Amino acid sequence: MYTAFVNAHEILADALVLDGHTDVPTRLLRRPADLTERQDDGHVDLPRLRQGGVSSLFWALFVPAGLSPAAGWQHVLDLNAAVEEQLVPGEIEKAVSADEVRRAVAGGAVAVLLGVENGRPLAAPHALPLCAEMGVRYVTLTHNATHEWCDSATDEERHGGLSDEGVKIVREMKRRGILVDVSHVSEDAVLHAMDAVRCPVIASHSSARALCDHPRNLPDSLALEIARKGGVIGANAAPFFLTDEAAANAISRGAEYSRIAADLAGDDLEGHAAAYDEIVRRHPGPPVPLSRYVDHIVHLVEVAGEEHVGIGTDFDGIREVPVGFEDVSKMPALVEEMTSRGMSARVVRMVLGENFLRVLEEAERIAS
Repeated sequence: MYTAFVNAHEILADALVLDGHTDVPTRLLRRPADLTERQDDGHVDLPRLRQGGVSSLFWALFVPAGLSPAAGWQHVLDLNAAVEEQLVPGEIEKAVSADEVRRAVAGGAVAVLLGVENGRPLAAPHALPLCAEMGVRYVTLTHNATHEWCDSATDEERHGGLSDEGVKIVREMKRRGILVDVSHVSEDAVLHAMDAVRCPVIASHSSARALCDHPRNLPDSLALEIARKGGVIGANAAPFFLTDEAAANAISRGAEYSRIAADLAGDDLEGHAAAYDEIVRRHPGPPVPLSRYVDHIVHLVEVAGEEHVGIGTDFDGIREVPVGFEDVSKMPALVEEMTSRGMSARVVRMVLGENFLRVLEEAERIAS
């Protein structure tokens, strides 16, 4: 065990770790904090990033489903303002390209990239060009609800994948070098989006349905198609995407939340968050060990190939975490578990970040 732990730190010492999905901006909007200092809540701050050897990560600008495109776009702007307040040269730096990520990390900073989670606001005029100007590098096409142009994996399908407007939006994303993120979208929408853009897409935070039968997880067939197109799947660490027992608990909680949410205004964001927090408090999920998260990573590597898997922890967007992987400081434990399964240092480094960087570079090349 001691040897594996030392090897984990040796791997992290020269690895560029890129977490493909965290919800830090939403946390900051709810509970403002100085992330250059260690916090007593949440999963991400600079001291814990450095402790865990995490050198770069995506911060998702998450748009709740109840917000209209116009209100959702304003929410994106509010979240981006919260991000800007955290940027400190040499400590936390924004990056808008793979080269900028490497330069920031080489200079000793943690690099932050932006994604938009829930593309509903892209229906608002000028939203997509402004996303590009803001430095957004991917857009998760929808969240837990189907909207005007994209079907969700966890809602009624209305478009057979994407509407005609949705096809135009994803093609314009490709032209601007913004990656299409198919986490949360229906199976038909995954295939429709890949057919529309004919270039690599990502699933920034999706685990394997073969190991946990949750509609948010990817079936092997879709994981293989994403890989065939050159894309990357970021394994999600949320316990309810890792075991059937935790998934059943989460689905039950979601049904209870839906009943409560029906009586809340769509723009009452604090009310929605508080309601869900209370449900989770009353109905905690079963404990899920870190080893189960690695089961999903290993399975995705076996199905999609070592060049097409990354990590998308969902930290700061989930209320429960795997036992032994409580925050970003625990990255050495993740690496230790991966190496204990026989994964080479080369493959571990690819999964930790190099695969995501490669797809970023490809999107930049296509756009240019």
